[in-house]
This record gives sequence, C-alpha cells and structure tokens, in this order.
Amino acid sequence: MMVKMYNRMVYVDQIDITSGLIASHISIGDVYQASPWSKVLAVQKEGSEFVSDTFNFEDFPIFSLQPTSPLPPITVPSYNYQNQAIYVSDVHVTGVSTAGIVQIGGIEHIDAVSRTKHIRLLSDEQ
Repeated sequence: MMVKMYNRMVYVDQIDITSGLIASHISIGDVYQASPWSKVLAVQKEGSEFVSDTFNFEDFPIFSLQPTSPLPPITVPSYNYQNQAIYVSDVHVTGVSTAGIVQIGGIEHIDAVSRTKHIRLLSDEQ
C-alpha cells in the first residue's frame, strides 16, 4: 500500500523543552509513524547498599502482557492545509517522558506503549 505524506515546511520561532527522557519523541515536521516504546523497572530503596540484578522484567506479569488492540479510527472535524507551511511562534514544554510525543506537524499513525513497575523498599519504622 502506497502512503502519500505531505512534506510541509515548518517554521518554529522558538522551542524550549526542559526535559525529554525515556523513549520520548520530539518531532518538528510531518511524520508518517511514531512508535515510542519503553519498559521501565524502577527500584527506590532506603539505605546506602545497592545490589544490582535483584529484579528482572520476567518477575512481573505487567511486562509480558500483550497490548490491547487499537481503537478504531475516529473522525475529528478539522481543517486540512496539505500544501501550506506550518508557522509556530513559541513552544514551551516542561517535560515529555516515557513514550510521550511532542509533535509540531502532522502524524499519520501513533503506536505508543509504556510499561512501568515502581518498587519501594522501605526500612521498617521504629
């Protein structure tokens, strides 16, 4: 199947992004597909002793679940400027993270997945 994407010029006066982390996607211009994906196992532990390889992704079912099927496409009333440039004055983004997307322009398909397991190991209160 041949896909026709319009490659428009994008003019951005200023973009200020404080933080972009963990499989985030920042794009200026038209994009056919974005598929940011992340798998995070975060351990927060009290104390100074650190032991690596204590936890494995395989130990937690959330990382082996199959993603649900995408919802059917919806039609959103919009204006279509296929042959005109995109002009943007100022953009300020505090942060985009964990398979998030900042897009200035058009995008045909998005398939984003983020799996996060956060574990806290706290000492007993006395």
